[in-house]
Amino acid sequence: MVNASAQSKPTGFIAVSFSIDGTPAHCDGLQVELRLNGESIKPKLTGQRFEIQDAFEGPASKWKNNQRVDISLTCGGHTLAFPNQHPAFVREGDWQLGIAQPLYALKEYGYTHEFDRGAWLGYLIFAGEPGVVTLSSQPDPPAELSDALRKEQLNASPERGRDIAYVLAVFNVEYQKNRDLLLSSLNRCLSRSEESPEDGVCDGDLLSFVTNLYWRGDSALLAPLLQIAELRRDVIDDIGTFYADLLDRRGVIVLSGMGELSDDKQRLVCRLADADDLSINRPKRDRIIAFLRGARGAAATQCLRAFGSG
Repeated sequence: MVNASAQSKPTGFIAVSFSIDGTPAHCDGLQVELRLNGESIKPKLTGQRFEIQDAFEGPASKWKNNQRVDISLTCGGHTLAFPNQHPAFVREGDWQLGIAQPLYALKEYGYTHEFDRGAWLGYLIFAGEPGVVTLSSQPDPPAELSDALRKEQLNASPERGRDIAYVLAVFNVEYQKNRDLLLSSLNRCLSRSEESPEDGVCDGDLLSFVTNLYWRGDSALLAPLLQIAELRRDVIDDIGTFYADLLDRRGVIVLSGMGELSDDKQRLVCRLADADDLSINRPKRDRIIAFLRGARGAAATQCLRAFGSG
């Protein structure tokens, strides 16, 4: 027997849903354009669904390795492009289209570093393809949101003010002021005793905000982020993961920066990296150790000792 919902669901269509920061939103004015083999395809729309064209019918095995489809979706006044997707994704089912503004984007997709290149993210999830999320970095923040946040910041609570400072820094609105506010908050949090009551500001989000600004290109943040190396799980629980990423992605730069630290602090940076991230990621650890052995120098030597490979 076939249940009633299955009988009523149209076949040969893809249904598009829309959300903003994970909350469902209306998809007004849906438009779909697919570009395959240089040809633009604008499928027939029925409500929030579009018809699958004959060109996409058939098994996934029919596609050549180099064949890709460019997807453009307009929803709620936002047009998001997702180029270079596998054509097999264009098949009957559901697509989840969404907008991720800075706070949500960092929380949900910060690990991809795609967000480092833009002010916010568009994302498309192909239902039926577990783990397949394609991201589209968007360079320009909505002007009306920046203005609203600047006004809200004037009377915001400390926690909300911190969050707004980060979003405005990402939007490059009064960047130095908002960046300095975040950094001073981080230093203030670390100056408190570990037994201090929670205040909504001194948590892991604060560190994520500052490290994200570094990955976005604020190289001047490297020195203070290295200086704060310590075992403070209440404020900088993930600092070791940041150090491990530095050693893996920007080894020469971080070793140069570590040259300004004491030997003890250099070893602590590397011990934190090893304990927090590299202990469960052996390939990454092996890459870093190989790099350190080739790099030599005092900081590299201290790191190898911290890893037990000196």
